[in-house]
Amino acid sequence: MVGTPNMSRAVEWAAGAFRAAGVDEVRTETFTMPSSWREGATEIEVTAPLPFSVNGASSAWSPATPAEGIEAQVLDGGSGSEGRIRRMGKKARGKILLIRSEEVQTFQDLGDEQRDATIASREAAEVGAAALLFTSTRPNGLLYRHINAINGELDPLPSALIRREDGLRILRLLQAGKEVRMRLSMPNETGGPFQARNVVAEIRGREKPDEFVILGGHLDSWDLGTGCLDNGCNIALAIEVARAIAAAKLRPRRSIRFILFNGEEQGLFGSRGYVQAHRRELGSIVAVMIHDMGVGKIKGYSLSGRHDLKQGLVEAMKPVEDRGANDHTTDAFFGTDHFDFMLEGVPALVALQDTSDYVSVYHSSADTFDKVSVRDLKDRTSVAAVTVYNIADRPQRIGERFTRKEVERLLEDTRLDDQLKFLGLWDEWKSGQRGREKKK
Repeated sequence: MVGTPNMSRAVEWAAGAFRAAGVDEVRTETFTMPSSWREGATEIEVTAPLPFSVNGASSAWSPATPAEGIEAQVLDGGSGSEGRIRRMGKKARGKILLIRSEEVQTFQDLGDEQRDATIASREAAEVGAAALLFTSTRPNGLLYRHINAINGELDPLPSALIRREDGLRILRLLQAGKEVRMRLSMPNETGGPFQARNVVAEIRGREKPDEFVILGGHLDSWDLGTGCLDNGCNIALAIEVARAIAAAKLRPRRSIRFILFNGEEQGLFGSRGYVQAHRRELGSIVAVMIHDMGVGKIKGYSLSGRHDLKQGLVEAMKPVEDRGANDHTTDAFFGTDHFDFMLEGVPALVALQDTSDYVSVYHSSADTFDKVSVRDLKDRTSVAAVTVYNIADRPQRIGERFTRKEVERLLEDTRLDDQLKFLGLWDEWKSGQRGREKKK
């Protein structure tokens, strides 16, 4: 996780792996994380109507509870969907609210879960609740960690995820008309801004070395598991693509830059920091390719609302068209490190993959090395290698950088503007703090 000693070791390991791969240049670049966070010794228990311990983990960037903990009555907070907690009003003040959930099955379910958690956190703070408990959407005691806000600041009130089986047991007591009381202790360690690092490597082009394609993914993970599907496998992919191209002594027409971003899980801080630090050269970026969905079969790439990119991408991927990886979409979304490049008008591609084996372990203690099929990862790596090399080697760019007006139209056409408003990013875009600069 970003800000930990393990991440410092990971950065040094990744830089060393790129050097061993034989690329032309390796460096690290710093950016600022707004705050630091680490879970303390979380303790959760039901004290009435009968005492039992509850297995749980603090939500990421949840504030610590008071030293004596929080003991309060528990109320059913519903699913967290919009307006449910707000309608509870004064009834919820000073209470611990239990958020129900359905088991996740699809990637869309994950998005819905995180959206509802964000809504629940906002509304619980509005009504003055003491704390929030989210019921795990995975069975068999599986715990995971998500962020409830993407601004890098602490949540407005303490919250934790509890084992599904415990959550359902508490819900049954509530439905039976019992008054349930709980005690929650989370001595989380929190702090102010700190410096984190991205890892950057480069293979220089033979004709236009100052123009480049980026292949990247995020180096950080959550700390309950070991982050192998999210996103260690795609870090390995990027390093192996670099090694294969360097070993073959190939020089594409343009440079290829490999970037392992940090702080992605807290709100894309590494990629945003990179974009801010490199604003003068954004026009030299031909395309950004991000891999962040495990090792499932690549179906194609999201073109982030850019219909104009499809033909060039299909041509670049022709050598691997028999893999079934040329089914591209123009979907646009917030979720990974392409986002700030897209707002800057840079062509942004995100690998779209089969997530059936990814969803059940996402952000969880079960995201471990045994979930990675090395054979499948080799296939995905070869697809990425062919794609990034051929985009860099094309006589013409795959697409031009969009103007601000074109980006504005893209946001409207894809309804990404609604996502930005929900996430609290709209004012940053409208003011020009984030995204393609307004003309003066």
